[in-house]
Amino acid sequence: MTTENTGARALVVGAGICGLAASIALAGEGLEVELVERQTDIEALGSGITLIGPALRALRMLGVADECLAEGYGVTTFETVDVHGELASSFELPSPVGDDLPGMLGIMRPALHRVLLDQAYRSGATIRTRTRPTSLEVRPDAVDVTFDGGDRATYDLVVGADGLRSSVRELLFGPMPQRFLGQGCVRVTLPRPARVTGEIQYQPAGDVFVGFTPTSAQSMYMYCSFPLAEDCRPTPVEIVELVRRKTAPFAGLLDEVRDHMVDPGQVNLARFHTVLAPHPWSRGRAVIVGDAAHCPAPQLAAGAAMCLEDAVALGAEVAAAPSIEDALPAFSARRHDRCRFVVETSSLLSRWQTYPGSSDQDHERVTADAFAVLSEPF
Repeated sequence: MTTENTGARALVVGAGICGLAASIALAGEGLEVELVERQTDIEALGSGITLIGPALRALRMLGVADECLAEGYGVTTFETVDVHGELASSFELPSPVGDDLPGMLGIMRPALHRVLLDQAYRSGATIRTRTRPTSLEVRPDAVDVTFDGGDRATYDLVVGADGLRSSVRELLFGPMPQRFLGQGCVRVTLPRPARVTGEIQYQPAGDVFVGFTPTSAQSMYMYCSFPLAEDCRPTPVEIVELVRRKTAPFAGLLDEVRDHMVDPGQVNLARFHTVLAPHPWSRGRAVIVGDAAHCPAPQLAAGAAMCLEDAVALGAEVAAAPSIEDALPAFSARRHDRCRFVVETSSLLSRWQTYPGSSDQDHERVTADAFAVLSEPF
């Protein structure tokens, strides 16, 4: 940490995965961190999340990998099965280069959130809820922030980690269109059959794509992606019926678990939007990170990994640079191409799933190649 940046006052906006991780990383480099979240409670949806190897590597750098591994289920194999449930292909998930971590971890989102929140508190971050910035005045040596309650404060660094619909991004750069991919996903929490010990994906049935990730010794979650209108707003009861109908063509493992898909509390429907902010992601001493800067579709399960890597990289660049003004463009340059690769590759896979049948489609090769790329150092 350079002398100038030691003890700098940082504001992190958004207490999702990226905001919590950024708070941990910056506090670990000696900054005084204040984290604000507009919601009343800091929590996550009760669905599962898949963390690929690079996410685990970043979690280790943040000091919480072992806790996450204890809360979730590490896997090392990726299997593809046909619609009847018969094995079609299998490959080993690459561990991050030079590391002994598994290639993937399934974990429930609330458990991951709890681990990161506890570490943020331990790092010394101050956390306020029901608070968001309404204006930012970027000056050469500071950022003046006005919050929705009317109070004002000045910071040496402002980090917008407030997601796809980031208010910090809009305050810094103006409106930035999000791209809707015409696809959505239902995630369903299910009991885990003992034989499900790795990632399992079905080959598509038309435009329906299904897979499973173990999340504990007892649980797993299913993801079911399909074309969806942007204004589709089914009730939780309707989502249960929708996912049962969409998965009807699939046999094997799905036949074993379909009768468990009955509780509206088990399901969550998400629509796929992407955004990729142009480089640089900063103005003066303010920067956007994570989904605020580069939100991908979930096809590579790499969204959380990119958020966690952003946090580690931001802390490292702030520690290494002679000033925060120098650190933020360096951070953006370091991260832009890698995050663009994830956004573009996941969008390609989404398009193939939504419009199946063209001769150039090779889901398995593109997915395996992407995992290999992302296992490399960042």
